[in-house]
Amino acid sequence: MKILIIEDEPDIANFLKKGLTAEMCVVEVAATGKEGIACARNNSYDAIILDFHLGDMTGVEISAAIRTYKPSIPILVLSVERDMDIKVDMLSICDDYMTKPFSLRELTVRLHALTRRGTVMRSDIMEAGGIVLDSTKYTVTLDGNPIAFRHKEFALLEYFMQHQDIVLSREMILSHVWDMNADPFTNTVDTHVRLLRKKLEIDGHTFIHTVPKRGYRFSV
Repeated sequence: MKILIIEDEPDIANFLKKGLTAEMCVVEVAATGKEGIACARNNSYDAIILDFHLGDMTGVEISAAIRTYKPSIPILVLSVERDMDIKVDMLSICDDYMTKPFSLRELTVRLHALTRRGTVMRSDIMEAGGIVLDSTKYTVTLDGNPIAFRHKEFALLEYFMQHQDIVLSREMILSHVWDMNADPFTNTVDTHVRLLRKKLEIDGHTFIHTVPKRGYRFSV
């Protein structure tokens, strides 16, 4: 998953980023409401974690602005507020609400639940041509044999399997699997694709196909 955190308290933002990165998420952080809105507008995310109280804008204002650009993106609100009226107001525009302090484990479970909602239900377990990827256990097997993947390799394979038979440009892959600071002129996408091919190859068969001048396509 690629997650945007909109949080102005550095300790909480760093705690979330470190914890979610350990859970194989790609994480970006915005310290203000305006920055968060700009990130949500210009980048692709699977979900957003939003602090209710920010210095420049309220959670309601930020959520409403994000919804004008990305109406279906899941938003999970974090707040010290326990007032039921505030919670009801936020849930009318957002998807979930957790009070501080919170459990990182519970937050992660809720994020997975949120990203499965919508018009296209996502499964925690994806299968294709003998590959089985479990996004909750962060495991991959090929014909029943476990394969060890590094963080970016796992995220890349997950993105490919979510978009089977679709041509993905290098720019699309870079923006989803890497953060906003990634160099668009780097060859890191090609390097990681080569690593994936090597780990997934069976008797010369490859799952990831190069589409000249366009990008890559995952198919079985």
